[in-house]
Amino acid sequence: YRTESIFLLSFLVNHVTCALCDTVCTSVSSLKAHIRFRHCDERPFHCHLCDSSFKNAYDLHKHVETHNDSDAYSCDVEGCGFTSRTLRTLRQHYKRV
Repeated sequence: YRTESIFLLSFLVNHVTCALCDTVCTSVSSLKAHIRFRHCDERPFHCHLCDSSFKNAYDLHKHVETHNDSDAYSCDVEGCGFTSRTLRTLRQHYKRV
């Protein structure tokens, strides 16, 4: 029982819980990130090509790829001919091929 109580105490000390949804995070910084992405509507990253906005720079970057006029990515499977504006779509294609 002593080992279990030490583990439980360690878990409680080393984890913080979101007051909005009871999600358990391993640090205060991860709790702040959780709250920002799950509970806040702020979208400070704006696309300069359209009216879209995003919660983080990565999502904005992936979105901007969709504005490419040409298909920058193409399937290298012989005879396929699939092309895509984004690497993500090409990777999804490969999973289906």
